[in-house]
Amino acid sequence: MPKYHFEIVDGFTLEDPVGLDCRNDVQAKTVAKDIARQIAEDLGGKDDRRVVVRDDDGAEVYETAIRNQQRPS
Repeated sequence: MPKYHFEIVDGFTLEDPVGLDCRNDVQAKTVAKDIARQIAEDLGGKDDRRVVVRDDDGAEVYETAIRNQQRPS
């Protein structure tokens, strides 16, 4: 399985040196969205905070913003 690294970027980059095995880019994107959603719930979302997914060669595969989600009342 390919390994993907999920970096948190917020004015600086918090690198993911270990990474996570995912079946493919699609699964890695899903994981990134889950990470972004959890960070937004725990810490709040900001326009400049995001999750960047890199493959094991360091190429960027996907990027998603960390934003607060409005919940229906």
